[in-house]
Amino acid sequence: MPKEMIRPPERSKGPTAGYPEIERLIDTEDFAEINEKFKEAYEKLEEVSKHKRGLKKSRDAKKAMRAIELVMDLFRELLTIKYRLQEIIASKQTRSV
Repeated sequence: MPKEMIRPPERSKGPTAGYPEIERLIDTEDFAEINEKFKEAYEKLEEVSKHKRGLKKSRDAKKAMRAIELVMDLFRELLTIKYRLQEIIASKQTRSV
């Protein structure tokens, strides 16, 4: 790629962990699109995992299904942490008032 085509990453206004899409998901809690995509992928993988044709394909599909489950668990954990932090901030604000 020519040098002039490469753009530096956009600077955010606040601190960021470097995953703006994940941060946006957690902030907005709008998981409708990602839930739909994961559901479609999971259903397709489930079909592949049930076929006896290729044992390796079945194992790989099950591993991918597990990966989707872990990502969803991670999102739930991130939301739990977000709520916990909000509670801590709210309790500190009520103490200082």
